[in-house]
Amino acid sequence: MANNPVSVLVVAVASGLATACATSGATGLLNPPAFNNAREGEPVVQAGLTELPPQDLVAGACATFFWSADSRHRFLAFENETEGFANVFANGGVHGFYVPSREGGYVAGDRYQRRYADAERDLDIEIAGRIGDPLPTGQRIERVIMRVNQPNGQTMIIPMIGHYACRQRG
Repeated sequence: MANNPVSVLVVAVASGLATACATSGATGLLNPPAFNNAREGEPVVQAGLTELPPQDLVAGACATFFWSADSRHRFLAFENETEGFANVFANGGVHGFYVPSREGGYVAGDRYQRRYADAERDLDIEIAGRIGDPLPTGQRIERVIMRVNQPNGQTMIIPMIGHYACRQRG
């Protein structure tokens, strides 16, 4: 069973979730920007930062997690669907966005699409893919592409892997 591709994916996703999601109350985590500052300020840029730091997901909340599909599996996007915010690593920094909260899971085969845009910050980021089969730890999001429109007019395309999961209560 260890050579079964589904088993390997489940282990990889579970391992990734453990590193991408920190427990409530951990220090040094990024929070969504204050509502009145949602469009102000520069992105969070730390020397040597190449991905999102661990994100906080409280018990009972649901989120989508995205990693680069390359061998480094950098943690690039997180959307807390319960609380209604997203953090995306793009153009060398972490950018926060408010999004409508949503309830309920996803249906295998449906299209997944999110757009994070803010003209004042010159940001236009789209994440699109397809909802895959359910897993014991949530639901896979397949064939994911992140498109980041650059200030120079070019579009950076990043293949990703995704996972939707809810943190169990107590």
